[in-house]
Amino acid sequence: MFKAAVLPDNLCSKMNESGVSLNYILAPTFVEPEGYQWYVLRVPYGREREVAATIQSPTLLTYAPVQTLARIRGGKREFVEKSALPNMFFAYARESDLAYYQQRTIVLKDHPDWQPAQLRFMYDHTQKNEQGYDRKMTIPMEQMRHFIRVTMQHDEHVRIFLNDAFSAKQGDYVEVIDGKFAGVRGHVARLHGQTCVLVNLEGICIASTAYVPKAFLKKINI
Repeated sequence: MFKAAVLPDNLCSKMNESGVSLNYILAPTFVEPEGYQWYVLRVPYGREREVAATIQSPTLLTYAPVQTLARIRGGKREFVEKSALPNMFFAYARESDLAYYQQRTIVLKDHPDWQPAQLRFMYDHTQKNEQGYDRKMTIPMEQMRHFIRVTMQHDEHVRIFLNDAFSAKQGDYVEVIDGKFAGVRGHVARLHGQTCVLVNLEGICIASTAYVPKAFLKKINI
């Protein structure tokens, strides 16, 4: 039986009721607004989560993925979160809305005493625009939906790797049909002896699920 994944809230994924939210984007009924794309943005000083939270609005959705790490402190096991992609986050918006912030220094709303941050687009050096310049890097909605489903789980066994630091062999393209990763599509692989599913954001990173039983995987022909 298909069981939909239950997605927890994320600090940098909340929006006003009048705007687009991550849960709405993941819903089967979601219809993309005209002119919106997922952009990849850079900020200095390791302040990606603070900047993402600052610029978020009802018409601009940001997502700064985190990794959950387990550690022992005082003889007790505890969990901490750290940014999965230092100095980088994603924004679902119109280019003009992001250009507004790119042209200004950003005073962090929760840390006004910190040095203001500067927002920059990431560029795809393999693609040119009509003027002959490198295109701003964008991520297709379908890829982002699967990436978000994996990385929102706050699971210590979920991992995010930069593309140039990942070399594991990838197998069939599959869909997870049960469990908390239900609905995720990607390539099956074995990491540390465990079966998992990989979601690849080309040129950026690869997210791997925690262990997924083979019975929960359905091969997809592409």
